[in-house]
Amino acid sequence: MIEKIQERLKKEDIDAIWISNIINIRYLTGFTGSTADLLVLKEGGYILVDSRYWEQVNHEVRKVKPILVDGDLNLFTFLKELENKDGLKKIGFESSNVVYSTWVKLRELLQNIELIPLSHWVEELRMVKTEDEIEKIKKALMIAEQAFEKILPLIKVGITEKDIAIELEYQMAKLGSERPAFDTIVASGERGALPHGKASNKKLMGNEFIVFDFGAVYEGYHSDITRTIYFGNPGEEEILIYNIVLEAQKKAEEVIEEGIQCNFVDKVARDIIQENGFGNYFGHGLGHGVGLEIHELPRVSPKSETVLKKGMVITVEPGIYIPGKFGIRVEDMVVVDSHCSKILNKLTNDLIII
Repeated sequence: MIEKIQERLKKEDIDAIWISNIINIRYLTGFTGSTADLLVLKEGGYILVDSRYWEQVNHEVRKVKPILVDGDLNLFTFLKELENKDGLKKIGFESSNVVYSTWVKLRELLQNIELIPLSHWVEELRMVKTEDEIEKIKKALMIAEQAFEKILPLIKVGITEKDIAIELEYQMAKLGSERPAFDTIVASGERGALPHGKASNKKLMGNEFIVFDFGAVYEGYHSDITRTIYFGNPGEEEILIYNIVLEAQKKAEEVIEEGIQCNFVDKVARDIIQENGFGNYFGHGLGHGVGLEIHELPRVSPKSETVLKKGMVITVEPGIYIPGKFGIRVEDMVVVDSHCSKILNKLTNDLIII
């Protein structure tokens, strides 16, 4: 992937790009440490780490030269050296990841270099996954789904949302998850109307929906799944609204293929919810990309004109949230293919009643 960055540098006549986002550094080099700076030149490149990661970077990274940050040598002095040695005139930087104070320091030090803000160079590459990346995502999803099935027997009156979340995360860890993909959501009853209602000390009472939104991480890659179950005996209204959400999800998944705009996929699901009278209760976008981060490009929303490409992995997660009553969301992970979508989930998205 570094080669693609170098091709773009040549095309846009930029001498180098400084990558500061650690996730992007991992994607381009394979380095799994928590701190580094990456400089990609038209030919070659450098990764700067401190002594904590010196052995690790030499073990993990092959495509760029490791540089040890120590004493007087740091990112700023190293850039100054490159300016003098290689005659760098234009350096790009990740505008969404560099704080203003750092930019000011660079500007003061590199007065003869043009600093060019660049947006999403690496993130755009990350949108399309390789087969290896997809396999890791599938493994992360399998872990999450198997853990979910293990905790369903624990659901009973009096247990807290937080207790269930802790057990779910424990089961994911036992099955091989590096960590939870994000703060686990377990939201029951009225709390289900909070789209990001993290698990609380609320006790389950019965005859209520429970929204579970959770994921695992496997070799750096994330999964993201939501299932809404009913604890008790659902009435006609509950079943009706659940089926509206499910229909919206299925219809959206049916139109996903290479060449389709993200906002069209969102519209398919949103129209179904709107036509059934619940449009005001679905406020968020339909989905997002997933990979080394839980939220990646592309965004699947009313404003997103991104065109889907084969190999993108996105979520499809419509919901209806009625304040004071309940919330329902169902979420799958989908791989975009040439003429269809491939749903990665094995766990049923039909209403589970306990």
